Amino acid sequence: MNNKELLEALKKAQLVGSKDEISKEHKQLAHWVSQVAPLLLYSDEHYTTFMNAAGKAMARVSTDATTENITIMKSTVDSAIIELESEA
Repeated sequence: MNNKELLEALKKAQLVGSKDEISKEHKQLAHWVSQVAPLLLYSDEHYTTFMNAAGKAMARVSTDATTENITIMKSTVDSAIIELESEA
């Protein structure tokens, strides 16, 4: 996958991640994580940040912790998109 294809795939994943369902439905969150994680493998930093937050969000210790970690995950996707756009 080249950078342009990666950028488009991340933008699509970003739209899915913006939906409220991912913070309310464990199944939706798990599906989103499975879509995004492989796209972030190009960057160890983004991948590690995303997966650490995903693990904490999936644990569902508290609503606040889940929301905070989903925010971190969304921000990581946003950062990856900005990075790839700057390289284009």
